[in-house]
Amino acid sequence: MYQTVVRYIRDQHMAGPGNKILVGVSGGADSIALLHILKQWCADNGGQLAAAHLNHGLRSQADQDEQLVKEICLRWDIPCYTKKENVAALAAQNKKSLEEAGRDCRYQFFRELADQLKFDRIATAHHQNDQAESVLLHLLRGSGIRGLQGIRPVNGQLIRPLLCVTRQDIENYIQENQLPFCQDLTNDDPAFVRNRIRLQLIPYLQKHFNPRIVEALNRLAVIAQEENAALDEIALRQWPQISRWQETAIELDIQQLTQEPSALQSRLILRALQEVSGQGDWSQEDLLRIRDILNKPGSNLRLHLAGGIRVGKVYEKLVFSKELLDSPSFCYPVTVPGQVNIHELGITYSFDIVPAQEWQPAPGLIGLDLDRMPGPLWVRSRRAGDRLRPLGFKGRKSLKKYFMEQKIPARQRNLIPLLANEEEIYAVLGFMVTQPAAITESTQRILVIKASSDVKTTLGGQVHENGLDCKG
Repeated sequence: MYQTVVRYIRDQHMAGPGNKILVGVSGGADSIALLHILKQWCADNGGQLAAAHLNHGLRSQADQDEQLVKEICLRWDIPCYTKKENVAALAAQNKKSLEEAGRDCRYQFFRELADQLKFDRIATAHHQNDQAESVLLHLLRGSGIRGLQGIRPVNGQLIRPLLCVTRQDIENYIQENQLPFCQDLTNDDPAFVRNRIRLQLIPYLQKHFNPRIVEALNRLAVIAQEENAALDEIALRQWPQISRWQETAIELDIQQLTQEPSALQSRLILRALQEVSGQGDWSQEDLLRIRDILNKPGSNLRLHLAGGIRVGKVYEKLVFSKELLDSPSFCYPVTVPGQVNIHELGITYSFDIVPAQEWQPAPGLIGLDLDRMPGPLWVRSRRAGDRLRPLGFKGRKSLKKYFMEQKIPARQRNLIPLLANEEEIYAVLGFMVTQPAAITESTQRILVIKASSDVKTTLGGQVHENGLDCKG
């Protein structure tokens, strides 16, 4: 199985020599097998590996699972980062299912950690049976082609090296290599739809319709991925001709839009929704409601969608806008060394100076080149027209575009602190350090920033003090 996964990593361009890979490890057989395989892959390719485990606090054995992951990583000499989160409380607070809340927490933790550690890839242990379940789940929900593509092998920073093997392959690998793992008893709970698909629907389809249904559904996912990519490419080419930004709104030309095939209409409308909202999770029902008003008579038709999104037919334009909720603005001067208490967010930032030769990067700390940041410095919320210079990016990028690329909802963007002077943004705290303030070989003094909060929580993508535990 190791060689099968290695070929898949190469064929899907998931990772290359020297890459740093963060592995999401629950402690189950799938993630332990993935960690074991990538340990060998990194040894063969000069890569670097670390493990991340989120303790959801949902099961009685959650602490034992966390302890097992730590022990395995210690035995294999792999750095292990863990975090505890009250997923049940977050699910209730955000009106989400436990599955959805848990998934969101995991990926948020993985992305924050990968950013702090400057890792290239985040690997999760999804395999072919997971893919089959996902395709069926979307099919039952009436999803379009975007849903039928299931779990993508590569999705930005995320990679899924085990999508080329089945659950049985993984179980055999675990047994052959005598690897310890945790058994998640909630996987047998029929209260979860995905569990019923795995335990009831797929076995029924295998017995009565197609014994190779898992393989067939994986082929369907690959076909959907290819066709979805083609539609995205066509929509990308059409977008500049059909769309226009007007201050805080996007306008689509109705005459041009209605001349396109229905599938491309939906894709262009989805692009507009994503641009305005910063979120990609829009239902087929939302798209159909918007397409419906295109053909209705009248020059002033409006729809109110989730998240404060407004869509209106105004004469020959389809206008997408965001009803922004009130959010705090703030601006505090920075004294170095010293502290800044942002009352609006309940966060205190400490600022210290460390000689470059004594600097030791660690989770929860931000380091910048102090001598490349002429003062006075401020910690402030965003302002209209803010632009920054990300590492590896030529020229400047609008802060708004950066937030959209990070999929940060518009209502949360005022809650993300910026370190800046009057002309330059030096850091988006909790997310990134910009090019003008990045540490280089010639750095002499490092400005070290640390955040602390009265509660263990995540705000604006930042893992606060005591939110991380590193053993390795």
